Amino acid sequence: MELSPPLRANDRPALPAKSDAGVLQADTFRGRVHAAADFGIATGAFVEERDDWDRAVARARAEGWRFIELTAITEDRLDALVPFLDGKRSGLDGFERVSIHAPITKPHTSAAALADKLVTLAWEFDTVFHPDGYRQEQSLLRLGRRVVFENMDNQKTFGQGTADLGTVFDAFPQAGFCLDVAHVWTNDPSLRLGHDLLDKFGQRLRQLHVSGIEPDGTHRPTTRADLDLFAPVLARCSHVPWLLEAELAH
Repeated sequence: MELSPPLRANDRPALPAKSDAGVLQADTFRGRVHAAADFGIATGAFVEERDDWDRAVARARAEGWRFIELTAITEDRLDALVPFLDGKRSGLDGFERVSIHAPITKPHTSAAALADKLVTLAWEFDTVFHPDGYRQEQSLLRLGRRVVFENMDNQKTFGQGTADLGTVFDAFPQAGFCLDVAHVWTNDPSLRLGHDLLDKFGQRLRQLHVSGIEPDGTHRPTTRADLDLFAPVLARCSHVPWLLEAELAH
């Protein structure tokens, strides 16, 4: 995949506001969306490689992605990431930005134990957390600005809107925000919710999650139609990386 030349930090605009001509703004932006100017990849998008850090990172590097998110969404993947970062961190040198997705908590896992483990590892990367599982884990305060919370899909009972996330950011005042545009769509196909989230938390925005998604929250390959649909929201977020959580459909 051919990507546009990297944007330098001082080339990135401040957080764009909604335009009164929002439709026109989105239409003029679509060409850039399809050029993948700001895309990175989450390793969880690589179905065959995502359980093997060497292969996943090597593929992302070979394909020329600008940004990478290390999708450690299970405890096993997190445990395997530790020796990879200890011994092969240089494999990440070619990426402009690296982030980590923390494990998703399950009934048989302890969010407190996972939070303590992540704090102990003391990695320098921003780490994305699901607020429904980690909002009460005060040990994460020790990570300071490296904590990033994302909005949830319609299958969760907490974390979709501004009210829920507002309580989370009150508890974690240094935390950043990851806008998951596909999650927004499952809750509000008009995407009005996405604009509400940006209006409220845009100054915290660190990155986007972008993917195709089904109404039940199942991720699928990201299509041109998805990007066209998301364009009005994406147009406000050109100053942060966009991480694909599902590969671009051919």
